Amino acid sequence: MKFKAGDATDSDHCLALQHEFLRCQDAFADFEKSATTMILHGKNPLLAYKTYNAYSQFIHHLYEFALGARAREIGDTAQLPSDEAERYILSVTQRILTRTRKAIEDGTSPSWENDISYYPKEVPKEFAREFRQHRNAALGHVMHKRANLSLTDFYTKYHKYLFMLYRDCRSWWSLRGRDFPDLKEITEFSVSV
Repeated sequence: MKFKAGDATDSDHCLALQHEFLRCQDAFADFEKSATTMILHGKNPLLAYKTYNAYSQFIHHLYEFALGARAREIGDTAQLPSDEAERYILSVTQRILTRTRKAIEDGTSPSWENDISYYPKEVPKEFAREFRQHRNAALGHVMHKRANLSLTDFYTKYHKYLFMLYRDCRSWWSLRGRDFPDLKEITEFSVSV
């Protein structure tokens, strides 16, 4: 569906984006808590399961948020073909990486930022495809390949890029001390009789 900035569809789409980002933020908080427990106390099957679930939810919601942001940019809710989605994810991530490296180089990055050696000049070309495939297999769809798809390897190779995307989105979409928004039917949900 085509829409224009400021119309009713755009307004509703922004509410859906806010909801999706809040889900992403919740999943990341769950992942941080579970991963910290794993680091401090060691891994066990139940903790690995919970950490895997939290991270796969984070991946899922971040991917969906990114595609929702793209829909808003172009004013069209039509589903993007996989190759276009991957090009979009790759270009946004590269833009954030380039901006991060430039801030480090010119001394305007925050004091807590990683050293420039942490950030390569280019996002690996396969990142967006791996992001989509892990989103699909780890949470999006029930697939036999989930049992053999290493989320650990994905985390090791690509977490820095996911976190850069997340951090960039968080600067615009997190609540940052604001009141919880009215998300229409999402915040009207009730199980009371």
